[in-house]
Amino acid sequence: MELKARDKVIAAVLVILAIVVFVGGRYHDNHTNFTTEKWVNSVGNDRQKVLQNLRDRTQFVGMTTEEVKELLGEPEEETEAFLNYPVGIPQGLFGTKADAETEYFVIYLEDGKVTETEVCIAGLLPKESIYRTIGEATEDAVLYPEGTKE
Repeated sequence: MELKARDKVIAAVLVILAIVVFVGGRYHDNHTNFTTEKWVNSVGNDRQKVLQNLRDRTQFVGMTTEEVKELLGEPEEETEAFLNYPVGIPQGLFGTKADAETEYFVIYLEDGKVTETEVCIAGLLPKESIYRTIGEATEDAVLYPEGTKE
């Protein structure tokens, strides 16, 4: 049984519509508006969903450490030189990227004020970070600088 031309067009339109709905839904899931509540109460990779909106809307340079903490809550890691907030594993079109590493939102400080922000993986974190990966990212990799954490 062969489909008529009209039926082929309808089938093609339905397939395209399904793809648009799927891609649009995934985009929306991964790009939602930032709120302090969403950031502070995040679970798993939830911070990935609001990170871009946060960075687009917030002028971090010049903010004080207290202002950042008021906006983002307490960091996972804090030194005089930086604040570190884990944001999770990046999301792809079909969910979590299989080969991706956990990303961190690092806020660099000088004299208690933000000088720069960066999203990076463990191997690119500041050398003082307890989350920095040293060497190859393998199962037996050292996950922190020797002597800083047991």
